[in-house]
Amino acid sequence: MTSAFADPPDTSIITIRRAGGTIVVRPAPRREPPFDDELGGGLIPIGPHEQPLPFDRPRPRIVQPAPPSPLRAALPDPGQWGRRLLIGIIETAAGRRPLAQLTALVTPSVAHGLRSEFDRAAQRGRPHWTGRASLRSMRATEPVDEVAELSATVQVGDRVRAIAMRLEARQGRWCCTRMIFG
Repeated sequence: MTSAFADPPDTSIITIRRAGGTIVVRPAPRREPPFDDELGGGLIPIGPHEQPLPFDRPRPRIVQPAPPSPLRAALPDPGQWGRRLLIGIIETAAGRRPLAQLTALVTPSVAHGLRSEFDRAAQRGRPHWTGRASLRSMRATEPVDEVAELSATVQVGDRVRAIAMRLEARQGRWCCTRMIFG
């Protein structure tokens, strides 16, 4: 069995003959430069307009953190302080500690909010969910001097819930000014 091998016809130019005349279709020239892999194995030629610009490179700025204020230096670590406060709140919700012990550590509005949360849970006939919680993790950041923001995750049965707190330095000690239960 033999087969005739012939070059395929050139389809780059198409000629159409019609009664009104002949139409010749030719391919348009490439409008884009070739890609690197289409150059045929050589390196890309660097022309005079492809050189790096002669601008000075900016030096990296090294920002030194500002030294803490004398008041902040006297305050304890906000992460440890917030952990102890949150454990106290969990013990208060479980009924093992009176809320009056925590009122010196929080603002009156936070104390009022905690009291109303715990009273609502008592009216429903069951303890507040934080009473069955155990602290999993605590993270603290200090966005500005004498202010700390804390986020905690607590385990309540099979669920994990979030608590956010804001601490501010007042009269030489931390005070919880905002608390959100998630």
